[in-house]
Amino acid sequence: TALRAQTTSYTAIGHQLFNANGSQCHGKEGAGGSAPTLNSREFLKSSPDNQIGALISGGVSGTEMPAWGLDYGGTFTDEQVRHVVTYLRSLEAKAPSIPGWRQGDKAAP
Repeated sequence: TALRAQTTSYTAIGHQLFNANGSQCHGKEGAGGSAPTLNSREFLKSSPDNQIGALISGGVSGTEMPAWGLDYGGTFTDEQVRHVVTYLRSLEAKAPSIPGWRQGDKAAP
């Protein structure tokens, strides 16, 4: 279907954008680093797409998370933000439980 094709395309583009811009702090595949772990069941289950998009676009005040959206001085278009949100959402089905995701904890081996 057209929706499946668009989701596949958005996921692939979002993955590229995330690897180039988000993985330095959030870890490869969002698996943890110096910033919150985005590939965690707790984060993905508790954060709707519009909230994730707002965090990417506007950044997080008082942290090292910059604003990526053009409207906030960043370099991402609204569509690029949607690409990254779609990519992160694609991780949800297999996301491990990581209670300490806010601290950048990684999944137990």
